[in-house]
Amino acid sequence: MLNSPKVSILIPLYNAQHYIGETIESCLNQSYSNIEIIIVDDGSTDESVSIVRVYEQKYQHISLYTQPNSGASVARNRAFSYATGSYIQYLDADDLLDPDKIRLQVKALKSQNSRSVAFGRWGIFYESIENVLWKSPPVNHNYDKTEEFLIELWYSGMAMVIYTWLIPRSLIEESLGWNEALSSNDDGEFSARIVMRATKLIFVEESIGYYRKDNQDSLSKKVSYRALASVLDSYTTYMKLMEKSLGKDKVRESLALIYSRYILFIEDEELGYDILKKEAEYMLYTLGYQKPLYRDKWYNHILVMLVGRKRAREIKQRIKNILS
Repeated sequence: MLNSPKVSILIPLYNAQHYIGETIESCLNQSYSNIEIIIVDDGSTDESVSIVRVYEQKYQHISLYTQPNSGASVARNRAFSYATGSYIQYLDADDLLDPDKIRLQVKALKSQNSRSVAFGRWGIFYESIENVLWKSPPVNHNYDKTEEFLIELWYSGMAMVIYTWLIPRSLIEESLGWNEALSSNDDGEFSARIVMRATKLIFVEESIGYYRKDNQDSLSKKVSYRALASVLDSYTTYMKLMEKSLGKDKVRESLALIYSRYILFIEDEELGYDILKKEAEYMLYTLGYQKPLYRDKWYNHILVMLVGRKRAREIKQRIKNILS
């Protein structure tokens, strides 16, 4: 690798006129200077494109491309086709990077082999990063056996947002990019394939990203049959990735927990998607489980038994709101 390898920041854009300017500024404020910013608009109907055009005209290392509405994964793959960096930083149009995020991760990867991937901390914010709810998944440490990262992540029920990674472009080329057939959990599916191709995962604690929760137009906040079908399809990749390790109890249980949470979510929200629920139950059965697993703190379990899962969730959210 070169001493200062170029990093390509790839941003899919769709109707984010209220946020894209701040997102671009977080990229321009990076303490690591050898970057390019590639933005692909996915058929926005607001002023998003006009806002980005101003930046594109002002900064030579910002490029904007447009396409008919085709989905975020298509936009990310197209952005990658234009990228020239040795490392790839994905970023959604409403999220933010800490100024030192890229610099610290590049520094950490310099002493590693070309198949190592860096990741860092992330937190949730509403309107301003002055108040951040930090997420602390149990996977926040280095991994020499990358399979263990996925097992522990799935076991915990937590997630890793896409912008936390800094990925060598060669691993993305090997993985064939984003699955354009998926509309939900496309980031989880993509990340899993990257992780399994990596030889080492490096956790860089001070490399930080911020996930915005006040964007009501975000696709990740919308639940539909199509979205839940996409999530279930993404789990097929997880099963394939772990195919050779299904003899391990911890692997089967981590996958069973994924399907269990999926089933319980459909029941909690009273969505009535029986076909999807039955498919998930069948996959659970193939893993050796007759019914969904339930891993939670004992007092949550008691609360659920007393008032039901949906009501329990409402009560816990009210308590959380009062305490905050």
